[in-house]
Amino acid sequence: MTDIPAEDGLVAALDPLVLGGSPLDPIADVETNRPKNRARVGSIRPSAMLYTNGIGATVDLPHLSVMPHGLDAWEPIYARRSGPAEVIAEPRLLELVRAHLGSQVTELRKPPWAPEERGHAGSEAIDLGIPGRIFPQWLRCTGCNMLAPVSHEQFSYVNVNRFRPDQAQFFHERCTGWGGDDRRSSRSTKKQPAVPARYLIACTNGHLDEFPYGPWVHRGQPCAKAPIPHLRMREWKSNIGPDVQIMCVSCGASRGMLEATGPKAVDKLPHCRGRHAHLDAFYACGQPGRLMMLGAANQWFASTLGLLALPREEALTAEDLIPLLQALPIGVLSAAPVKEALPGFRIAAGMIAQTDAFEDVDDDVLWEAIELVNSGGSTPKTMSAERRADPLTVLGPEWTVLTDERKYTRHSGSMDFRAVRREVPPALASIVTSVVAVEKLKKVNAFIGFTRIDALDRIDDASARVAPLNRNGRPTWVPATEDRGEGVFIRFEEAAVAAWEDQVRALPVWAAFRDAHRINFRRRTSKTAGDIDPDSRFPAPRYWAIHTLSHLLIREAAMSSGYGSASLTERIYAWPADGERGPAAGLLITTTASDSEGTLGGLVDLARPGKLGKLVANALRRGQRCSSDPICSHRLPTDKEEFLHGAACHFCLFVSETSCERTNRFLDRRLLLGLTTDPAVATPGLLAALTEGI
Repeated sequence: MTDIPAEDGLVAALDPLVLGGSPLDPIADVETNRPKNRARVGSIRPSAMLYTNGIGATVDLPHLSVMPHGLDAWEPIYARRSGPAEVIAEPRLLELVRAHLGSQVTELRKPPWAPEERGHAGSEAIDLGIPGRIFPQWLRCTGCNMLAPVSHEQFSYVNVNRFRPDQAQFFHERCTGWGGDDRRSSRSTKKQPAVPARYLIACTNGHLDEFPYGPWVHRGQPCAKAPIPHLRMREWKSNIGPDVQIMCVSCGASRGMLEATGPKAVDKLPHCRGRHAHLDAFYACGQPGRLMMLGAANQWFASTLGLLALPREEALTAEDLIPLLQALPIGVLSAAPVKEALPGFRIAAGMIAQTDAFEDVDDDVLWEAIELVNSGGSTPKTMSAERRADPLTVLGPEWTVLTDERKYTRHSGSMDFRAVRREVPPALASIVTSVVAVEKLKKVNAFIGFTRIDALDRIDDASARVAPLNRNGRPTWVPATEDRGEGVFIRFEEAAVAAWEDQVRALPVWAAFRDAHRINFRRRTSKTAGDIDPDSRFPAPRYWAIHTLSHLLIREAAMSSGYGSASLTERIYAWPADGERGPAAGLLITTTASDSEGTLGGLVDLARPGKLGKLVANALRRGQRCSSDPICSHRLPTDKEEFLHGAACHFCLFVSETSCERTNRFLDRRLLLGLTTDPAVATPGLLAALTEGI
C-alpha cells in the first residue's frame, strides 16, 4: 500500500507498505528514519485535490499508481502538528456543505502540506502530506509479464533519493524473461521494473475494486495445479486492436480480456463487492460490475462546491456574527475565554482562519455572539433540499453585490475583495449597462465526495451515489481550498435581453434544443432522473447566448491577458424573472491562483473601456467564422439526438473543462451572433447588431 500527492503545499506519504515482511509506517518510521526507503512519493497542487486527483482517484505518478485515502487517515497527520489545522471561514460555503453532508460538519479544513525538502532541514520528519495507498495492488513485470499483487515476495520497493520522490518504483528482482520461469534458478535473472496492471472493476455506486485475474482466467474455478497460480499478462497487436491475454503458467489456462467488454460482458464479470479502496472498507452493493481501465476519464468525478467570498452587509447584531464564528475551529474560540481577550481572538482568527471579518466589530456585540456560540444557544442553519439544488443559492448573493455599486465600493478595502466600476465602451452601450473590474477576489471551494461512471451533474439528486469521504459517511470536516485572483464582470441590459429571449422561445430551433435536453435527461444513469422535470433544469435562451459570449471572450482574452485559456474560468448569471426572484443577465470571467498574493492584473486590465471594446469586437469577429462551417453553423439536434450544443465545436467555442461551468454544453453562436444560415435553423442574435461592420 502506498500513496499520496502534493505540491504548492501538499506532500505524499506511504501507507503501511508490506514488502517481504518489512512494513513501512509513514509516521513512526519516518520520524526515526528506520527504513531506507522514503515515505514521500509525489506531489500535486492543492486545487488538484478537489478536481482531478482527490480522495478515491487514482493518481498516475511516474512509476506508480496511488490513491489518496479518506479523511479517517488524514487525522494522524493533523495530530502530529503543533497547532490547529488551517481552516477557511466562509459561512455561506459551510452552510451549503452542511446541506449536503449534515449539520455535524463544523470545519472547512485546508489539506495538510509539507515544505519542499531542499533548504528545509528535516522537513520529512516534521510534516507529512496526504496519506494514500498503492492502487491497483496488482503489478505487471515489464520483462516477463508476471502478474501478481504488490505483496509478492519477488517485488521490491525502491525510494531512496530524498529529493527525487518521482524515482519511487517497484522492481521484479529475479526476472527470467518471457521464456523463463521465475521458479527455476538455472536461468539467469535480471532486475526489471514493475508497473501497475491496467484493469479494474467499478460500479455506479462509486465502488472500485481490483480485477479478479485469477478467477477470470480459470472461469471462476480454482487452479487445477496450484493453490496460488502463477499468472502472466501478454499483449498482441491485431487488426481489431490490442489483444490482451491472461495466462496461468501453473496449469496452462488462458483467457482474453476482450470477453470483458461489450454488451455480453455483464454476464461474465463479477458483481460489485462494494469496495471503497480509499477507506479500506467494503459495503453492501451487488450492482453489476463494469470493466474500467486505469486512468479512464469516467473513473472519478469530483463533487465540489464553490463560491466567491464576496462582501455582505455589515454585521450589526450578535446573530449576524454567529455564522462566521461557527465557521471557525473550536480552538480559535477558546482564545477568548473572557471579554478582555478579544484582541488576542482577533489575531488568532486572522492567522488561522485568515479573515478580517471581526476587525471592525464592536467588542460588546462580538462578545455577545461568542457567548451565544459557546453556550450552544445557536444551532446551524438547515438548508432545504430545494434550496440546496438551486444554483441561485450560490449565484444570487454574488449577483446582488456585483450589480450594486454602493455595496462593492464600500467593501473594497477588505482583505479579499476590491472592485472598481469602469466606463462602458461606447460600442457596447446599447446592450451593456455596467462593467466592473474586480481587482481582488477570493474563491473558496469544498470537496464533498465523488462519483464513478457518471458525473454528479448527470445523476442530479441521487445523493446515495456519491462516495463517502470517511467510513461512517458523516465527516465533521471536509477538505477545502481558497484561491485569490481577479476578474471582469459585465452586466447586460435586461429589457433588450428579455425582448430577444421572447423571440427565441417561439422558434422551432429552441423546441429542438428543449427536446434534446429531455432525451438526454431521461437517458441518465440516475434513478432519480424520472422524478425530476427536465424543463426545470433547462437553461433559458439568455444563458445560451451569454455563455457563448463568455467562451469567445475567454479564448480572446488568452491572447492578450498573459494567462492561458485553461487558467480563465467563467461564472454565468443568466435567469429570467420568476416569482420572487428578479432577472439576471451577466457574466464574470476570473483567474485565480492558490498563493496568497493572487494574480498579476493582466485580466482586470482588460476592463478598461478601450481594451474591453476591442476585446469584445475581436471575439465577435472570430465567432462569426468557424473552420468547420457550414457544418458547425447548421448543427441542430434532430430525432433521437441528445447533444446539447448547436453552432459550437472545438474549432470555434469549446474551452478546457476547467474553464467552463457546464462542460461545453448549452452553447450556440447563432443565438449570440445571428449567423447567416439555412432559414430552418436561423435565429436572431443577441449581439447581432454589434457585428455590423466588423
